[in-house]
Amino acid sequence: MTQKEFEERTRRLIAVEEYYLVENLYMAAGNMTKDEFCEEIRRMCAYDGANDHIELRKCLKEIGRYVGAKDAELGYLKKTITNRNMELAEFLIGKACAYEDTDFYREAVKLIGQREVTLMKLRMDLPLWEEDKKYLKEILEDDIQGRKIAG
Repeated sequence: MTQKEFEERTRRLIAVEEYYLVENLYMAAGNMTKDEFCEEIRRMCAYDGANDHIELRKCLKEIGRYVGAKDAELGYLKKTITNRNMELAEFLIGKACAYEDTDFYREAVKLIGQREVTLMKLRMDLPLWEEDKKYLKEILEDDIQGRKIAG
């Protein structure tokens, strides 16, 4: 939801720095519709009739900051785990090819997916196995089918 959309739904203006907190609150609101959320916020906020602005109460500001911080932390952790999984998959793929071990290969696919494993093997200049070749054939055939339908 944009700030303009929020202001239209609440029929109140809000400062840019406070709208950032509203976004955090909205993202944490779960299954609430935009209208439900805006109605709740409108009821909970202080209203300055002189300039038609609403102001978030202190508790909402603190909750918004907290949610924003947790969201940033979650984003960092997701990135860290993704990077760690890529490193681990690269290790597993190397071992799979060195020992011709399909268990290592399957674990790498579980971690990062067939697409990423195949790309990684290509980047590492490792031999493609039947699983990789099958995957590439499917992708290319789907692409050809898509072009026939579109063309």
